[in-house]
Amino acid sequence: MNQTKYFTGVTTVEELRKRYRELLKQYHPDNPSGSIEITQQINTEYDVLFADLSKSDNESNKSYTYEENEHFKAVMNEIIGYNITIEIIGNWVWCFDCYSVREQLKTLGFNWCPKKKAWVWHEEPYKRYHKKEVPLSDIRAKYGSQMVKSQSFQYSLN
Repeated sequence: MNQTKYFTGVTTVEELRKRYRELLKQYHPDNPSGSIEITQQINTEYDVLFADLSKSDNESNKSYTYEENEHFKAVMNEIIGYNITIEIIGNWVWCFDCYSVREQLKTLGFNWCPKKKAWVWHEEPYKRYHKKEVPLSDIRAKYGSQMVKSQSFQYSLN
């Protein structure tokens, strides 16, 4: 295993992705404490670790491809700069409070879920396994949830 600066102690792809999201929140160039150089270092380290861990990740039966991983990174890098609420539930990216960026989300491959009032992205096509509507709280309980970014409210002074 390679020596890591940003991903110390990460042993699975899920842990790697969780840490990546946390680092993006902190170091993305759109943030005051962010920097392009640090983000590039994080991305490089992530790519190397992803290649190692995706070969040896026996914790789950999920298979991660290079293309899926690149798409995930591109989506996260794009939406992290939006003033929206982002939540990861399982392998799905959910965006709330995002009416102003709905067109950008559509172009990234997000789909509107009217009953949940949110935009959602997932690499694989959606397959419905049941007829009834499942509440978002049940989905969170089953797959786990992590808030990536909360919408920051901006007030204008007039």
